[in-house]
Amino acid sequence: MVTECTTDPLRRTSLKQKLLIRRGNCDPITVKELDAGPPQPDPSGLCRGYGEARWGSAAQSFGLYFQRLAVLPDGSGVIFEVTSRWFPLPAVRRLPEEGFFFVRADGRGLRRLAGPASRVQANDDEFFPVSPDGLSIALTDLGPDREGHDAHQIFRLDPRSGDRRQLTHHSDPVCCANFLNSRTILFHMPPGGPAFTVKTDGKRPEKELPFLILPGGGRVVSQFEVTGARPGSLYVGFPDRPAVNGGSVSEVFLLDGKHLLQLSDFGRQDTDAFGSFVTRGRVLFPASVNRGENLHEICQIFSVEMLGTHLRQVTHLPWDGRPSTPGCIFYVGGPACNISHLFLDPLTGAVLFPSSCDPLGANPFGEQLFAMRLDGTGLRQLTNLRGMTTDPDGTIHVELPGPAAYTFPRGD
Repeated sequence: MVTECTTDPLRRTSLKQKLLIRRGNCDPITVKELDAGPPQPDPSGLCRGYGEARWGSAAQSFGLYFQRLAVLPDGSGVIFEVTSRWFPLPAVRRLPEEGFFFVRADGRGLRRLAGPASRVQANDDEFFPVSPDGLSIALTDLGPDREGHDAHQIFRLDPRSGDRRQLTHHSDPVCCANFLNSRTILFHMPPGGPAFTVKTDGKRPEKELPFLILPGGGRVVSQFEVTGARPGSLYVGFPDRPAVNGGSVSEVFLLDGKHLLQLSDFGRQDTDAFGSFVTRGRVLFPASVNRGENLHEICQIFSVEMLGTHLRQVTHLPWDGRPSTPGCIFYVGGPACNISHLFLDPLTGAVLFPSSCDPLGANPFGEQLFAMRLDGTGLRQLTNLRGMTTDPDGTIHVELPGPAAYTFPRGD
């Protein structure tokens, strides 16, 4: 998704968004464009705040039209959500069609799926979790609890038929849904609380999972995805251990069957902050530790073998002079350049990520999308958007990508 806004010297803002699909080295295909209409009063400085964040996915937190999205595992289609419910400008232009949409990867076959848009704002939830077989999407929406009162619930959406089914009936908020396999969804209630699983057929009650407690006070944070018997990566929080960069310690672990192996020992709160991958015998994860090559402790990508050996820093993104605390954990207000997500190409092994750093000297004003090989070589910039610039008369221009989604390996 690309968001573009302009604020004139009278503090009136115009805004538009579009969804694009890019396959390989082909030119991007524009799927849908949305326009908020003529310039509107912007007393809160929406456009400036968005530009200064330099984080494209903040468009969701600001309540702009496009919300969550997902790419089907085989790359054949895209699911996305559109709503004006959360739009922050006062004179918002209502959309003729809102809700969930499906489009094929070649940009054809755009259609609206049955049912309204979610009544829960996306915020930091950028993506719809997709089952490994591509036949189910998990989403959070308001639905009746066991007493008939509206509360946050987990729903299953069928991307083929548009059928939507409520799977949970809790009174407390639920969050962080993810697929353990094509028939089982893992979620938390409330955030940081007990973990549950529920089947996608909706015919069986939720099952509470016991916390896995490790020596030294560590607690496994069950926000990870495992497909089949292959090893998977996850992070473990140690709530009783203060981190050197604020908060409590989290580390990345490898889960292989019933075996759990600690791969990092950085003592920081942001290790594996936005996910990790196991591929070709190595685990890739984000961290801001300095092992001699990251003096300013900004967010970088690291790689380690599955037995915890041969740890190395894969990226060497440059520091831009801004405060680097708290490393890989994004906060609105202008942190140091950052990496906001991590994707892996299941066929080529290429790594894709959005970043506001400027490693190639072509990205001084905001986030762009990058790709590289697993070893960090072949780094190239995939987008060339404007970022945030200011004209001599004070007019502000912002153009940022995000959120972005990518396919992932199939399995079950």
